[in-house]
Amino acid sequence: MKGLLGICISMQMTFVLLFITGITPNLNSFVGATIYLIIGFASLVISLYLAGKKFLLGISFIAFIFSLLIICFTIFIYFLPEAGMPPEIPLFE
Repeated sequence: MKGLLGICISMQMTFVLLFITGITPNLNSFVGATIYLIIGFASLVISLYLAGKKFLLGISFIAFIFSLLIICFTIFIYFLPEAGMPPEIPLFE
């Protein structure tokens, strides 16, 4: 169980490092969104599994909330229009 929690937290730290260093804007928008969504959904599944097993429930809940924030951030940045500008990845045209 500690290994899964370590994987979950390390994936979330990877997201933070990718965001702070600014590597993903240099990539294709599809690649950046895919990386962020994979990190978000994988850490979400792991944190829900750990919370279901009642392993360090407080930390699992914090990891769950941070996973939701990663997913919402990715949707906001890549898939929603902003101030009259089209989205980076248009879903419907």
